[in-house]
Amino acid sequence: MARKTKGKTSQAVPDASRNGAAAAQEERADAERAQAKLEAAERAEAQESSGGRGLGRLLLLLIVVGILALVLSEDVRSKVLDLLFGSEEEFDYSSTTMPEAQPPSAVGAPPSS
Repeated sequence: MARKTKGKTSQAVPDASRNGAAAAQEERADAERAQAKLEAAERAEAQESSGGRGLGRLLLLLIVVGILALVLSEDVRSKVLDLLFGSEEEFDYSSTTMPEAQPPSAVGAPPSS
């Protein structure tokens, strides 16, 4: 029977010349190495998947805090609106026209009808 090690074929070792305990120990070592590789792959996969979740949670937290700041703070709301639409213009609502002058009424004159 030929055994493969790292892609190379070694000389066939007859089963009768191998010690039964040594063969069992070698099989256990192979099983432990395979288990270690499997655990390492699972740990690497767990680290990859948890990294994206943390970034998503942070982004969600920032959005929620931003919305709360807009709702609760008039100063923040004013600054955001000024950034989006420009600052407010201040209007002077004074009239530029003169009110109509009332004709002077004559004292004792009869009202015209």
